[in-house]
Amino acid sequence: MAEDQILRLIPWFFAGIGLLFASIGLAMAKKEMRGRRWHEVEGRIVGHDSHWSSDSDGDRTLMHTATIEYRLAGVTKQIPDSLSTNHPKAVGSIMRVRYNPDDPHDVMIWAPMRNGCFIGLFVGLGSLFALVGGVWIAFTMIG
Repeated sequence: MAEDQILRLIPWFFAGIGLLFASIGLAMAKKEMRGRRWHEVEGRIVGHDSHWSSDSDGDRTLMHTATIEYRLAGVTKQIPDSLSTNHPKAVGSIMRVRYNPDDPHDVMIWAPMRNGCFIGLFVGLGSLFALVGGVWIAFTMIG
């Protein structure tokens, strides 16, 4: 009897996990695109914050987070990049900085869909799991 209940819950699990992952992907895409109508200023990489990072196997990699300097209303400011890489971008490289005109303290590095592949995987695989779970649930209810 318990085995039969578990088999009936599996499609719901597939659908639920799929909807969760698709929702996370869509939320990430929305956050990534929030600055599309904000005002833009030019920023430049002025340095890097370097740190060692370890993966689950204990392998260590030197990661670099760029520090971007920009001017807004005559004031020079700095912000860290939201993405760390193991190959630092060149100091002096131009970066696009966008700020919310309603709240100039709300700034972001503008690189639309920088994480597009990652977001696509979340939305795509999440949708696939939700679809498989939904079809499985439909066939279970029919049969």
